[in-house]
Amino acid sequence: MLGLFLAFGVDTILIVAVLWYVGSIPGPTAGRISVAVLSAFLLWIAVRWNRLRRTRGTDATENAGTDTDAEDDPVERLKRRYAEGEVSDEEFERRLDRLLDADSRLDADATGTATREREPE
Repeated sequence: MLGLFLAFGVDTILIVAVLWYVGSIPGPTAGRISVAVLSAFLLWIAVRWNRLRRTRGTDATENAGTDTDAEDDPVERLKRRYAEGEVSDEEFERRLDRLLDADSRLDADATGTATREREPE
């Protein structure tokens, strides 16, 4: 497709240049046509580049092997939702505090250093 587009663009610009040289079309018209052809070509390149960049980004993350632990981690999910604007600042902080408190309690229980609350006498 690139070759076809280049051939069409170059041919069009050459034909316009020859028509301008022999005096069939005025200079400003030849310039506008050339700019239009070049603009269409640059737009096409920009669209193709953007598609390739998005496609390669998707393939790279799939081929790298997504970390299922990171996807299953509640803190990471909360951060992602906050970044996407699904969760407000207050809600994010409240949920993050709850998650971190739960993690610290689990860590304390696992190491056996849990602080026990005093029972009233």
